[in-house]
Amino acid sequence: MILQPLVEKKFNHDRAISSPPYESSVLIETDGDRSQGLKALIIDDERHVRQAVQLLVEWERHGIRDVFEATDGESAILMIREHHPEVIITDMMMPGVDGTELLSWIQEHAPCSKTIVISGYNDFRLVRHSMKTGGLDYLLKPINESEIQTAVKRAVLLWKQEADSRKLQCSINIEVNQLKPICWEKLFTQLIQHPDDNHKQISEIKREFSSFGDMASCRCSILSLTTIDERIQHEFGKHHDLLFFALTNVCNEILRKSMSGFAFRYWSSEDEIVLLHWNKLDHAEKIIEEINHSLFKSLGARFDFGIGTEKKFHHEVQQAYLEAKAALHQRNVQKANDRIYVLESAQDSNVMTDIQKYIQTHYFNELSLMHLSNTFHFSREHISRRFKQDFGVNVSDYLEQIRIAKAKQFLSSPCLKISQIAEMVGYPDMKYFTKVFKKTTGNSPQHYRNALKS
Repeated sequence: MILQPLVEKKFNHDRAISSPPYESSVLIETDGDRSQGLKALIIDDERHVRQAVQLLVEWERHGIRDVFEATDGESAILMIREHHPEVIITDMMMPGVDGTELLSWIQEHAPCSKTIVISGYNDFRLVRHSMKTGGLDYLLKPINESEIQTAVKRAVLLWKQEADSRKLQCSINIEVNQLKPICWEKLFTQLIQHPDDNHKQISEIKREFSSFGDMASCRCSILSLTTIDERIQHEFGKHHDLLFFALTNVCNEILRKSMSGFAFRYWSSEDEIVLLHWNKLDHAEKIIEEINHSLFKSLGARFDFGIGTEKKFHHEVQQAYLEAKAALHQRNVQKANDRIYVLESAQDSNVMTDIQKYIQTHYFNELSLMHLSNTFHFSREHISRRFKQDFGVNVSDYLEQIRIAKAKQFLSSPCLKISQIAEMVGYPDMKYFTKVFKKTTGNSPQHYRNALKS
């Protein structure tokens, strides 16, 4: 019980309400750890009412350690701001800021506090306002001990339940925030691999990154870890995940600041961080320069970046990625001082010429679009479409033309068997070679050879 200490202490109520009225005074302080106890605030312009509430409530029993008093709504607001009481017991009719105004203020600024109203007016309008602004109980004066005890008990119980719920939600939010980067990494990795099979994820991305506008176009950059400074390798050693974490943090800090994109670890590669740019596409190079400079300041080293050209989002995001990868291949030819490699639009045509030459010199191998895609880091669709635009023939037909032209040359040599020639030009199946040769030339390989002899 706490009634005996109350009598012995003879609290100085005059000091509690002395000028200035908002200066708080701890009227009851029970034993125990202050951090473990709750706080209550009694607000009434009549001193005897505050004394009655003090005496009638068994504060310690309800886990309330500190009880404060205020004489009106204005001083109550200042005390609430300072002490954040969990339980507030207030009168309705007070000078200055009255109970109705105070309840509205509490609802907006201290919504977690539980409010009990004590009033001498059985007015439905006051009761309704109390309930609308979060009041738990509306008790009429004179105060009934049983009623005030029950009201405080209910207020404390509800506050604790909500506090537990907030802690649980906070814990969940922490876990979600820890998992969120992993979820985005997985989602964006899947998007690059299968851009047209992730319609639901596209909606999630556009909702999450709505500040980037309509996201109709994008550019892709790749931070490569295949060639990093020895000092960085030594410093991070086997802590590869820590290095990725540090790098993506720096990238995203600058991308967020410029509101231009998002960086993530690409799961399909052990040594790549991918940066997708949706905003300020013309400034992607400058943003990457800023990122690399920031990495140099924080880690003491610069890293290789490849930057592709503008593509449609999301359908061409795979092509955007492959272009950035193709841009990185320039470092094999000539090292850039700033370690940033940009794929220009003109280079796209140069790549198609390289593919053409590659077919001419590797026709005897199995050359699928997938093989060319992996070799030149462009999507199959892009190679197929662009190759036909540049040369007027699709890749498979061009490969067939080269193979048949080579077969004709070899057929002029009588020492080579037709089955050998078929394998030499990339057709391990003799029957299929004969079929393709006849479709192209109008003659079988044997008839073509015989015609050469005549």
